[in-house]
Amino acid sequence: MKTLKKHFISGIIFIIPVSLSIWILFKVFIFLENILGNFFKKFFPNIYTPGIGLISLILLILFVGFLANNFLGKKILKLIESLFENTPFLNKIFSFLKSIIQQITEDKKQVFKGVVRIKLPNDSYTIGFITREEMESKNIYVFVPTVPNISTGFIIVIPQEKVERLDISTENALKLIISMGIFK
Repeated sequence: MKTLKKHFISGIIFIIPVSLSIWILFKVFIFLENILGNFFKKFFPNIYTPGIGLISLILLILFVGFLANNFLGKKILKLIESLFENTPFLNKIFSFLKSIIQQITEDKKQVFKGVVRIKLPNDSYTIGFITREEMESKNIYVFVPTVPNISTGFIIVIPQEKVERLDISTENALKLIISMGIFK
């Protein structure tokens, strides 16, 4: 009976990550396919086949990238951007999303500047990520993510002497937080 239990647990340990990875990949494919695929289904039902939406989306992204890298294309894209930036309500959404994408894709600037440990009032600790340091006031801004959705959390502005810098990479700290402390 112990052997059967051991084989069952080993099977679960293998099947769950594999099946969840395939399911997530499938959902991403469906999402990307539906961006332009629905357009083809509605207006060109005779030529629509699964996958044409994803391929069309990739070609559209490459075309816009081509426009963004030549003189005339830059002018056209600037005109479209100014339209979004000058439309009430839409300008807030557009500016927010554009700044996030620029932060993520910027090569020279890291989003997090380090990992810290902060002591909480009840003598326990939490892990956070430095987002900004102010030399004049000696304060640092620390993003403390919530588990399991690390895209949410809160910002703490705290004096530098009240945090302990950890000798751990941002990637490893994220793994630690996402795994709820299971992985090191």
